Amino acid sequence: MNRFIYEISDDIENFRYNLAIIKIRELFDNFENEISKKDLEIFLKLLHPFCPHITEELYNKLGNKNFLSLQKWPVADKKKIDKKIEKAEGEMEKLVYDINHVAKLVKKKVSKVFVYVLPKEKQDYLGRTDLIKKKTNLKVEVFAVNDKNKYDPENKSKKTKPGKPAIYLE
Repeated sequence: MNRFIYEISDDIENFRYNLAIIKIRELFDNFENEISKKDLEIFLKLLHPFCPHITEELYNKLGNKNFLSLQKWPVADKKKIDKKIEKAEGEMEKLVYDINHVAKLVKKKVSKVFVYVLPKEKQDYLGRTDLIKKKTNLKVEVFAVNDKNKYDPENKSKKTKPGKPAIYLE
C-alpha cells in the first residue's frame, strides 16, 4: 500500500494522471477478497480526485460522517517500501502476462504450465505458485533448470535467464 500511495501521489503532483489511474487500477486488482476498512478508506482517498462523487458516497457507506474531501491525504511510509519485494512482484506479473499471452496464441486447450527458473530463484517461484495459478487458471509446476527430473519435452529450460523464467504450456 505504501508504494502505491507514494507513486500515485507523485503522479498526481506531477500531472501524470493517466499513470496515476493505471496504478489505482493495479492497486484495486491486488486487493484480496477481504480488505481492511483502513485500506479501503486509503483507496477511496487515492481515487477521490478522479471521481469525487462516488468516492464521497462510498466513504459515507463505510460509516464515516465527515466528507472524504476534508480528510488528510495519505502519506507513504518510505521505510516500508522494499525494492527487492517490488522487483520480485514485477517479475511475477511479467511471468503471468507471458503465460496468459502465450496461452492465447496456442491453438490447443492449455491446462498446465511448466516454469523453468534458475536454481537460486526456485524458492521464490515455488512460494508464488498459488498466485500464478489464480491469475492464469492453469496448473503450475516449477523446476530449476538443473533439475534432473524436470519435465521439459521441448528443451524450453535452455531459454531461462536471471529474472526471466522459461515456460512450457501443455
